[in-house]
Amino acid sequence: MNKEKIKNIIANEIIVALGCTDPVAIAYAAAAARKLAPEGDIKSLTIKLSKSIIKSAASVKIPGTSANGVKMAAVLGALFGNSDKKLEVLEGIDDSNVALAREFLNTCECTVSEIDNDILLYLEIILKTDKDKARTILIDDYSNWVYAELNGGIVFDKSVKRTEDEIEKISADLSLEEIWEFVNKADIDKDFEIIKRSIMLNQSIAVEGLKHEYGLMVGKTLKNRMDKGKIINDISSCAIALTAAGADARMAGSPMAVMSNSGSGNQGITATVPVAVAADMLGLDEEIKIRAVALSNLIAIHAKEYFGRISALCGANIAAMGASSGIVYLLGGGLKEVKSAIQNMAGNVTGMFCDGAKAGCALKVSTSVQAAMQAAYLAVEGIEIAESDGIIERNVEDTLKNIGKMSSNCSFMINNMIVDIMMHKQQNSNQED
Repeated sequence: MNKEKIKNIIANEIIVALGCTDPVAIAYAAAAARKLAPEGDIKSLTIKLSKSIIKSAASVKIPGTSANGVKMAAVLGALFGNSDKKLEVLEGIDDSNVALAREFLNTCECTVSEIDNDILLYLEIILKTDKDKARTILIDDYSNWVYAELNGGIVFDKSVKRTEDEIEKISADLSLEEIWEFVNKADIDKDFEIIKRSIMLNQSIAVEGLKHEYGLMVGKTLKNRMDKGKIINDISSCAIALTAAGADARMAGSPMAVMSNSGSGNQGITATVPVAVAADMLGLDEEIKIRAVALSNLIAIHAKEYFGRISALCGANIAAMGASSGIVYLLGGGLKEVKSAIQNMAGNVTGMFCDGAKAGCALKVSTSVQAAMQAAYLAVEGIEIAESDGIIERNVEDTLKNIGKMSSNCSFMINNMIVDIMMHKQQNSNQED
């Protein structure tokens, strides 16, 4: 086991994020461009995006505000963002900033266009002032600033896209066996600080989602029905309600930060909250809870390497594979049962489409957590989906590779279709107005 490698993976893949990562990434790129060209008044912003970003930034609320949209995210980033904070770029932003941004949009030329390339996550900002012209590009990851240009001169360029072979190699380097050994042998005081903070941040936003009327109120509604005795108040129901509540709050623009997993806040919430809730309700000690949450997050990261950073398929069910593994750990299962839980998850909710970041994501999160609990319960009873079923292979790593193939091969076609549907809806709405 390479302990330092795994600790580096945790540090790089489990990071603090404020708000939905798609509009936040737009704000980050715009803030980075403004940092390159800080002098003079901003005259224009040109925003070029892949369809995946367009899809996910259109409807979701910008953190701390009641606003949404690509242009608004870019303007808030350019005017008020702090690029040094990366995915916390909009910390402290509220609707008073939105009002100023709206005034700014009346005088600034701001255009949004789709970029036509083979990169699922591509984001480019060109910012012009009355003195300078800056250009920034993010690819493959929401905080992966790979290119910067000022007045035609390259400031830095590290825009080398990873190949599928490289991605598979990274995945293979971190085996389930290695994850299991690390989780059980790592020092609880020295090696899990990020995991401890993840539990604190993600449970806090889950509680916030139960207190207020965010989004669709999926979590709050389920909790209210439990309190009235209309839904059984058991581990599964509580885990589903709290996790969905965290997604409710985050998608509705809560200013609270979360700990993301593999570039997604909802995936961080999904990999953390249900496991922590289950540990508390089972009355288990803090060390077991921390190790189970660590297992969940690491397996989510491992599966996501096959799946891809961004996809036309919903990543919540990938994160829930981790959650299911963490639940197995809490129930006393071993590595064999963890692998069974992953297989059971792969045979259940794989293939759920991502139709953008929005309030409805809380529903998909709740469905994924429900599937995770079911998969774990079956696994600890020795029940595993057969390798003859669909995409399931005898070896769990091969199953994950099959999910990765589905994700990579269908994403462009499905994204195109979803964005076309969304644009058609918008055009019809504009005509009706």
